[in-house]
Amino acid sequence: MFKPMSFDKEVELFGDSKLINEGSSIQLTNSVSGSEGRVVYKEPINLSNSLSFSSYFSFSMPNETDDVMAFVMVPTSLDLSLFGNKNNNSSSALGFLFEHAKNETVVAFEFDISKRGNRARILLGKPESSEVRNLSFEGDLLMMENGGSTLSCMIDYEASLKRMMVRFRKLGTRKMLDPFFDFSVDLGELWNGGEFMVGLSSTNGNSSEEHVLHSWSFDIRHPTPVCVPPPMWMHPQPSDTSKR
Repeated sequence: MFKPMSFDKEVELFGDSKLINEGSSIQLTNSVSGSEGRVVYKEPINLSNSLSFSSYFSFSMPNETDDVMAFVMVPTSLDLSLFGNKNNNSSSALGFLFEHAKNETVVAFEFDISKRGNRARILLGKPESSEVRNLSFEGDLLMMENGGSTLSCMIDYEASLKRMMVRFRKLGTRKMLDPFFDFSVDLGELWNGGEFMVGLSSTNGNSSEEHVLHSWSFDIRHPTPVCVPPPMWMHPQPSDTSKR
């Protein structure tokens, strides 16, 4: 079972993000266009000794192409106050990394869900020199028009396989295997076994809609014994990959 973070004690808020509902949720963006909000888990993560992790968060976000959310991993050497800086590219939740962390080694992905389809963009390495991988993934994740729906996202990193899997689920459904996307990454090699921080970033572009984070958890997992079969989510990649 995942233990939800205490938003008022375990995370730091940046940009337009603020606690709502007596601290049980975080409003990431305001109801004005170009709003940006970010949150960072205060506890540094150390994946030495080939540790893996799982992270789970639930959120509400409109089905507009400008509404984007991102999961971000940065080294502890990065000045976290940069998470509060404004992003000149309001259509990307990763834009602040390209502007303010150009030479830092980061691992991040952002996604948007709209009637045009589900899209993801993956950033590995230094923003200044790394290419962004563009993915599309299938599945009905459209929320209700009135914004009353909630989606869940689960992120699994398996150190032995050097692979990260991202899965989604609508509130009220049990299946959490599809839609998904995955990609190869060796976190231990990227940061030489050191520590890093994790955060969420969100922007509403021109949509002027609110994004709300309802819950978030992060759990370290110990190495899986060799005799145990690979995780059931390790299927061939289902999505087309292109670069820009």
